[in-house]
Amino acid sequence: MAEQGTRTAKRRVALTREAIMEAAFRLCSPEGGGVLTFSRLGKELGADPTAVYRHFRDKDELILALVDVMIEEAVELAAVPALGPDRWRESLTATARAVRAVYLKRPVLAVLAASRTTASPAETTSVEQVIGVLHRAGLPVIEAAECYRMLLDLTLAMTQSTASFLVLDEESQAKDDAAWSVKYGLLPADRFPLLHQSAPRLTELFRDDAQVFELVLATFLDGVALKIERARRAG
Repeated sequence: MAEQGTRTAKRRVALTREAIMEAAFRLCSPEGGGVLTFSRLGKELGADPTAVYRHFRDKDELILALVDVMIEEAVELAAVPALGPDRWRESLTATARAVRAVYLKRPVLAVLAASRTTASPAETTSVEQVIGVLHRAGLPVIEAAECYRMLLDLTLAMTQSTASFLVLDEESQAKDDAAWSVKYGLLPADRFPLLHQSAPRLTELFRDDAQVFELVLATFLDGVALKIERARRAG
């Protein structure tokens, strides 16, 4: 009888889209267990899992709604005062760091959603802003759009890679760590002289994805700077 009463109580819980999305974000965080299913959502909300379907057609629709919220968060986090055309690098750096930070707060969702597109007002406004920053810096519109796409892809790809590692169990993470710190470090110098010399640095970078991201971002922006310089000379 008690079990039946519990099921009845669950069916009576009133859900909203906002409550479901908040619960989904909790489940996608490191503290939330890292599994996003409608069954887990039901348990988290104290409701029958089928109640979620009244607000979201399927898991994919839920994920896209969550992505839209993350885009809004990233736009807000990256917001900087109006910058002059020569400060484009600062603006793009802030954008990339914000996207990475927001997604890595929920590693499970980053793995699922980093390659998704919503075409929502938040997303399209963000795209327009980044292209505008590059265009005002001196790039023709098409080149500015290409650089926007490259910036987004490298940011999301590296973020998804980091998130994929974070969702591994501790034993798997330890194995990968050992592969760099032990196996690479013990390679014979006569056969792998360059790897032998660089193994300590590679090990250090393996343990610090944030530093690798900053290196890649800086290298990419150096390339954008050359494009802008050429465009200004030509124009």
